[in-house]
Amino acid sequence: MAPPSVYGPTGLVSPSNSPLQSLAKPQTAIVEDDSTIQTVDELVRRRARSHPDKVIVSYPSTGIEYVDYTMRQLDVFAYRAAKSYQQSLPTRLSSAEKPMTVAVIGPSNFEYLITMLALTKLGHTTLFLSTRISQEAVENLIKTTGAQVLIADPRHAATAEVARKSLPGLETLEIVNSSAFDFEIEVHADTQLDAHLDPATETNNRVYIIHSSGSTGLPKPIYQTHKSAVANYAWSMEMKAFITLPLYHNHGICNLYRAIHCGKQIHLYNADLPLTHNYLAKIMRTHRFEIFYGVPYALKLLSETDEGMSLLRDLKVVMYGGSACPDDLGNSLVDHGVNLVGHYGATEVGQLMTSFRPADDKGWNYVRETPKLSPYLRWVPRGENLYECVVLEGWPSKVASNQDDGSYATKDLFEPHPTVPKAWKYIARRDDTINLVNGEMFNPVSTEGTIRSSKHVTEAVIFGVGRSALGVLIVPAASLGGKTEEQAMEVIWPVVDAACRNVEAYAKIPKNLIKILPYGCDYPRTDKGSVIRQAFYKTYAKEIDETYDKADASSGNLQKLSLEQLHEFVRQSVSKALGKETPFENDTDFFSLGLDSLQAIQMRSDILKTIDVQGHKLGQTVVFDHPSVENLSAYLFSLSSNETAVEETSVESEMRNLIERYSQKPASSDRAPSAVAVTGATGSLGAHVAAKLARDPTISTVYCLVRAKNDSEAARRVQASLIQRRIYHGLRLADRQKIVSLASDLSDDQLGLTSENYTQLTETLRSVIHCAWSVNFNMRLSSFEKSNIAGVSNLISLCKATPSSAATFNFCSSVSTVVRATTVPVPESLPELEWAQGMGYAQSKCVAEHLCARAAERGVTARVLRVGQIVADTKHGVWNDTEAIPLMLQAAVTIGALPRLRETPSWTPVDVVAAAVSEISLSDAGGVFTNVTNPRVFDWTSDLLPALRRAGLEFEEVEPKEWVRRLRASNPDPARNPPIKLVDFFASKYDKTEFGPSKSLPASLR
Repeated sequence: MAPPSVYGPTGLVSPSNSPLQSLAKPQTAIVEDDSTIQTVDELVRRRARSHPDKVIVSYPSTGIEYVDYTMRQLDVFAYRAAKSYQQSLPTRLSSAEKPMTVAVIGPSNFEYLITMLALTKLGHTTLFLSTRISQEAVENLIKTTGAQVLIADPRHAATAEVARKSLPGLETLEIVNSSAFDFEIEVHADTQLDAHLDPATETNNRVYIIHSSGSTGLPKPIYQTHKSAVANYAWSMEMKAFITLPLYHNHGICNLYRAIHCGKQIHLYNADLPLTHNYLAKIMRTHRFEIFYGVPYALKLLSETDEGMSLLRDLKVVMYGGSACPDDLGNSLVDHGVNLVGHYGATEVGQLMTSFRPADDKGWNYVRETPKLSPYLRWVPRGENLYECVVLEGWPSKVASNQDDGSYATKDLFEPHPTVPKAWKYIARRDDTINLVNGEMFNPVSTEGTIRSSKHVTEAVIFGVGRSALGVLIVPAASLGGKTEEQAMEVIWPVVDAACRNVEAYAKIPKNLIKILPYGCDYPRTDKGSVIRQAFYKTYAKEIDETYDKADASSGNLQKLSLEQLHEFVRQSVSKALGKETPFENDTDFFSLGLDSLQAIQMRSDILKTIDVQGHKLGQTVVFDHPSVENLSAYLFSLSSNETAVEETSVESEMRNLIERYSQKPASSDRAPSAVAVTGATGSLGAHVAAKLARDPTISTVYCLVRAKNDSEAARRVQASLIQRRIYHGLRLADRQKIVSLASDLSDDQLGLTSENYTQLTETLRSVIHCAWSVNFNMRLSSFEKSNIAGVSNLISLCKATPSSAATFNFCSSVSTVVRATTVPVPESLPELEWAQGMGYAQSKCVAEHLCARAAERGVTARVLRVGQIVADTKHGVWNDTEAIPLMLQAAVTIGALPRLRETPSWTPVDVVAAAVSEISLSDAGGVFTNVTNPRVFDWTSDLLPALRRAGLEFEEVEPKEWVRRLRASNPDPARNPPIKLVDFFASKYDKTEFGPSKSLPASLR
C-alpha cells in the first residue's frame, strides 16, 4: 500500500503552499519513449511522472468557476479512487484472468472522470452508459457485455436498483465522491496497481466499451482495446481546448486522453448546467482557448451575438461534432472569419477525416482524405451522387467489422466535392437516423410506420437533420383529397400526436412542424413503393425550409398582451414544453422544474409565433436568461411596449418578495444550552469556525450540517476540509470528538435531518453560524431561492424551535451586499436593496440580511456578519492559489513584473475572521449588523511591493496598463504562467490610463 499521504486523508498539505515558491524551482520534464506505451493507465502514469505539475484538466467547482488539475493530481486522485473501489473490484491476480466488465452511469462530471481513470488502474474494462438511454437499453448492454458491476451516480440510483433486481448477480456501487480523493498531496508515490500483470497481454485486452446510439433499436456495444486506444490518443492538434461533449461519448473520451497525451489543457463543460449563450460566452471570455469542440447547437448559440461570433473568431480552430452543422450556420461562421473545421469518425473506426484546408478554401463542410487514410477507404455508390464510406481492414483505429472481408461499412452517406479530389460532404446516415443540431439522434422509421398506418396517410417522412426539432411531411390518402389543408390538419394532428406519445421529448413532433403535401403528389420511391428518403428530402427541400420558417413566425396576428395575460401565456407555454401539469409559482426558476434546452427552444418558438416583440431579436436562450414566469413575462412586456426593462427595479422587487416569503413570525425570548450548528464546514471559513468552536470549553457539540448522502460521507468531507487547511491535527482528540457531521438539505423544512436529529438539535442548540452559500456568480437571484434563501428561513425556524427561541442565528454575509452604498463609512445596519452588487450572489445575501432583520423584530436573536476579503491563515499560510491576488503575485516570477496599483486593500486572515465570527456568535449581543473587515489598510505600491522584495522576489514595477500588456504577451500556457488565466479580468480593471479603486469585487474576493 502507498503511504497514507497519497491514499488516505492525513497530513496532506505540501510543505510549500506558496504559489511563488512552487514556481521558483520548475521541474525538469522526463523524456520517455511513447512508442512503448501499452496501456491507457501507463499513458496516465508516464505523463504524471514526466510532467507532474502541468495543468491538464479544468472542471468547475460550481457554476463556471473552474478548478485546474495537474497531471499528478489526476493520477493520484485516480489511485485514491481505485483503492476505494478495490474493496469491491479487486485487481486481477494475473493476466490469465479475464478482465471484469464494470458499467458506469452518471453525469459527465469530475467524479465520473476520476472513476474512468481509476477503473483502468484496476485493470478492468469500463462500459460507458449514456444517461439518455432507456432502462431496457441499460439492462441489455449489461447482459450483452457480461458486466458484473454497475457504478452509478446517486442521480441514477433508481436505474441501478431496477437493473440489480432484474439481473441476477449484478452488484451495484455508488460512484466515488470527490471527498475520497480530492485533497492535498504531500508525497507522490508509485500509483501503479497492476504491476504484476503482463503488459504484452494487457495491451490487447478491452479497456472501454462504448455503445451505439440505439437509433435503430437497442444500442450495440463497441469494444476498444488498450492498443487501439493508445494509438488513437496519439493523434492530437496540441491546443488548449474547451469541450461541451460528455465523457461517455467517444469524442469526449478521445479528446480527454488526447489532452493527456499531448500535455495540453482541456476545459470540460459543467455537466450540471444547461448549455446557454451566456455560460459559453463567459467561459470563453475568461479563458484563452485555442480550440473549441462542441455540437452545432453550441455554435448556433454563440453565433447569435456579435460577441459570440468574435469569441469564435479568436480561436485557432472551432471543431464541431455530434451531428452535421447546417450549411447556413457554417457559412455564416466562415464568412465572419471563424476557422470552422468539421471532423468525421466513428467509435468503430476512430478519427478518419477533418475539413482542415488551405486558407482560401471555404469548403468547411467537406472532410478530406489524407494519404495515410486513402488506401483504407472504399466508397460504395448508394444512389445519385451519394456514396457510403467503408473502412478496410488494416486501419489502426478500426475495432469492429461488419462485412465478410473484415471491413466496416459506416452507413454514412457522402457527396463528393465537385472539383476538389478526395473531399467529401456528409449528407446523412444510410440507416435513416436523423441527427438534430444539439447532437440528439432519432431513427424515424418506427414513428413513420405508426403514422403511415392511419387510413388517412399514404406516406410519412420525418425530417430534421441539423435542426432543433423534428417535423414530418405527410402524403395524404384519398380520404383527405377534397379537404383544405386546415381541415386535413384536424385529422392528421391526432394521428401524429399519438404516434409520438412514447418517444423521447426531443423526438416529439409539434403541430406547427407538420406539412401536408397536396393529394396525389409525386414523390421518390422504389419499385416496391418504399420511399427513397434522401431523394425525398431533396425534392421537398423548399417545403421543409418553409415549414421551419413558418414555425418561427406568425401569420400576422401577433398579440400585444398585458402583463397578466403574459403570465398566463408563459405558464401555459411552460406546461406545454414540460409535457405535464406541474404546479409552480410565477417566481419558480425554470431550471428547477427540469426544463431542458430543447424545451426552452420550443417555448421560444411559441413566443415568436404569438407575441408581438416589435421586431426585437430573441436569442436561443431567452427562456433561461429570464428563468421564471415573472421575469420572462416582464421582459416580453418591455419588448412589446418598446420600453427598456429596468433590471434593478425588477430585481429589487424580487428581493422584497423573497424577504416577505421567508420572514418568520413573532416569538418570545430566553436563553439556551451549549451546542452550536455550523454550515459551510467544507469551505475555508466554515472549517476554521468549526475548529475554533471545538476548542471552546463552553461548547459541548459542534454540529456540522453538510450536503451529503449520509452522515458518514458528511463526516469524511468535514475531516478532509479540516485536514486540507492544516487545522485537523491541531485539535485534541477530545475536541475532534465534539464535531458531529450530519447529512443535511437546508432547503428542506426539517433541514433534511431525521426527526431524532432535529429534535436533538432543538433541545441543545445555543447558536447557528451559517457560513454556507452557493459560490456561483452567474446564477440569477431566483436560482438562489431554493438552495440558499429558503435555507436561511429554515435555519431561523430551527432557532425558533429551541426552548423559548433562545438559540441565536448568525449569518456570514458579504461586503458585496453593500458595495453600492452611498454613505461612507458603510453603516452597520440594514442595507438598502439597491446597494447590493448587480449579481444574484450579492442580491441573495442582501435578501438574507433582510430576513435576519425581520427575525430580530419578531423575537429571534439574529445577527449579520459581513465578511470582506479573506486571505491565508496566520499560522500555515494556506491560500487558494487560483484566486486573483495569488495569481497576480505569481506574475513577479512568470513575467518578472508587478503593477504599481493605486489601491489600499483591507485583508483579513481566515483564522482571524473565524475568531471574530465565533466570538460575536457566542456573545450576549442582541441582533446586530457587523462589518467583519480589517480596519487597517495598506498601500499596494509603497507597502506590499517593498515587502515582497524583502522576501526575496525580484521584479520590475510597472504601470498597470503596461503590466496587462506584458501579461497578454506572455506565455499563454497557464501551467507555466498561471496569471494568464485571469488576464481578461485584470484588463477590465487595469487596462486604462486612469483608474481608481474598483467598487466591484472579483468573484474570488467574496
